Amino acid sequence: MTFTQDSWLIVLLHDSFAGVAMRGIPWLFPAFEVLHFMGMAMLVGAVGIIDLRVLGFARGLPLPALHKFQPIGVAGLILNVITGIGFISSDPLPYLMNGAYRLKMLLIVIAGVNILLFYFGLSRQVRQLPAGASAPLQARLIAAASLLLWFGVIWTGRFIAFTGKNTL
Repeated sequence: MTFTQDSWLIVLLHDSFAGVAMRGIPWLFPAFEVLHFMGMAMLVGAVGIIDLRVLGFARGLPLPALHKFQPIGVAGLILNVITGIGFISSDPLPYLMNGAYRLKMLLIVIAGVNILLFYFGLSRQVRQLPAGASAPLQARLIAAASLLLWFGVIWTGRFIAFTGKNTL
């Protein structure tokens, strides 16, 4: 997809309330950076603890108890979506043209599909695993992919600021 300064998406984001606020309130962008980091820590922390247990770490912990961290992960995702929209709205074209940003979005989509595969395919089976039990191979593969994808999201997210103009 090719974007220009006149693209409808660029104009929509730039002229939105979020875009005007992000450009007009000096402290808002750095505040969003802090909130974005906190949201990612919540998301990856919640997903990561479940993924690590599925992979076989801390087998003494029952998986049903760890699934209580899911609301924290969802809250972190919501926080990241809100702050991410704010970042993009501040100056959309540099973000949408940035290769690191595009790769980050692709990894997020793949990570989302991976989560859906887990929850609609294996969740019931894995949630019932008692302490000490090993997860099925398919669940361990999905958990490993999840960790790799979310760390890829973090990695590419950090590169956005260093690979584009006006993205920091």
